[in-house]
Amino acid sequence: MAYQIRPSRPLDAEFRKVAIAQIDRALADLRREEGDIDAAIHEARKRFKKLRGLVRLIRPADAELYAALNASFREGAGGLSGARDKAALIEALGDLNRHFGEELSGDPLASVRERLVAERDAASAKPEEIAGAVRRAIGALEQARPLIEAFQLGGGKREIKRAGRVLGRGAGKTHGRARQALKRAEKSREADDLHELRKRVKYHWMHLRLLSPAWPEAFKPAVDLAKQIADDLGRDHDYSVLRGEIRQEPAAFGDEATLSLLIALLDRRQSELRETSLSAARKLLAEESDAFERRIERLYRLAAQEGERDAAMPAETAEAERRVA
Repeated sequence: MAYQIRPSRPLDAEFRKVAIAQIDRALADLRREEGDIDAAIHEARKRFKKLRGLVRLIRPADAELYAALNASFREGAGGLSGARDKAALIEALGDLNRHFGEELSGDPLASVRERLVAERDAASAKPEEIAGAVRRAIGALEQARPLIEAFQLGGGKREIKRAGRVLGRGAGKTHGRARQALKRAEKSREADDLHELRKRVKYHWMHLRLLSPAWPEAFKPAVDLAKQIADDLGRDHDYSVLRGEIRQEPAAFGDEATLSLLIALLDRRQSELRETSLSAARKLLAEESDAFERRIERLYRLAAQEGERDAAMPAETAEAERRVA
């Protein structure tokens, strides 16, 4: 089931459809008995994030429902980390090696990778903790389902104008928070502020995806750009976490020459990622948030009204089709 809200259908029905699809997929991942548990948990965590993005979009319709669902999804996903977070650092180191591959000879960062692999394996070797976290995540998803299934907008009647306002305000709030995060990140260039920008752009990306059926051709460039910014800032965050681990116990990651090389490469790569991400975010978020809100509301309403007109048009008769042919 696509992560999209179709203007041709009632908003509450579309919300329920998308949310239940994500819940079912997350439950399937968490209940998987075979295969890589870390990979399954990673997929479930992505579902939780998509659910939190979805409920943010309909927050103006029911603030209490949003608060309940957001808290449940946040707590349910909270324990699903550990080995996956360590695996992300190994992937980040691999990206660093590939990016500077032509400048490196041999495998100068092998000791760093060995340490990260050992940490990942240690985090994976706690089956009781993992099982407990999985049970809590499953419980959160099952608890959320009846709340989602009961959600209605307009008492079950289709209200295009109200639905447009809800989506405009929901998306506009996320857009506004992303703009605020951009201002802070531009000013400070601190890792925490850049990470906050990444989170806000990621939610904005989710909203663009959800709303894209209103005008797919126009939304696609923004969807792609937001995804790239979130991915690049996510990798920058991985590198910042890696720096923190090295500071805590530098000798565990290699000798002085290895660490000097690693820090130099991190400096260069993070500078590249941050500059390109900030430049792209300025373009993505150039529009004032109130204008963005109005644009989303208007596009949804237009698409919904066109859908209603198309549905109301009588089908061509066979005789008419032959005459046209």
